[in-house]
Amino acid sequence: MENEIIDLLTAMSKIDTAGSAEAILQEFRSALACYGLRNFLITGLPVPHDTDWQREILGDGWPPDWYRRYVSEDHFLHDPCVAQCRHSPQPFLWRDLPAAKLSARAKLVMDEAAEFGMKEGICVPIHVPLAGPSVVTAASDRMEVPPSAMPFIETLCVHTFRRLAGLGTPGDGDEPAPLTARERELLEWSAQGKSTDDIACILGVSRNTVESHQRNIRGKLDAINVSHAIVKALRRQEIQV
Repeated sequence: MENEIIDLLTAMSKIDTAGSAEAILQEFRSALACYGLRNFLITGLPVPHDTDWQREILGDGWPPDWYRRYVSEDHFLHDPCVAQCRHSPQPFLWRDLPAAKLSARAKLVMDEAAEFGMKEGICVPIHVPLAGPSVVTAASDRMEVPPSAMPFIETLCVHTFRRLAGLGTPGDGDEPAPLTARERELLEWSAQGKSTDDIACILGVSRNTVESHQRNIRGKLDAINVSHAIVKALRRQEIQV
């Protein structure tokens, strides 16, 4: 886990220092390649039946032929990934979409994506307060994403989205409150790969206490998950691994 954290920290630092949207997307593409993911799209999801949904695109890394096909066939209106992202904030793999519940038109979207070399993929929905939902989706003919890597990919996708959208950039807003000694200790155990139950046992506290600390940590650091919190705490030099 330590190597994954370091790789994520390095990728996020490169994204932060990139001077243009093109440079940000290049760093994002390089980071995704480690998981076998070659294609991506970063976009807002306007209301259904919006015929000008392309204006919401922040980063287009789809194969050009697939993009033209997707637009010409109005696949956006029937894309099951879009529908899932509207209703759930949880990341998901394309293969986890309930095949039995897909309409024939939705199944066609996924089948045609596979024909264009995107057989496997992942979606990271992003729900921004006072705005509509967005998504970062990445795909390839074959991807190598073990379950343990999902939090790191989610963190990378959200960070890239915020960077492109101008959200959460350095200097925005007030500096978050520092972590307490106990919060730093708990986060350092997390960085070493310890589970919530492990940390509760090590510290001699209940699981609920650990989860309460984790919520406070995420709130202070504006982090989406523990992995994101670890990276942000490392960048602020509040913890060491």
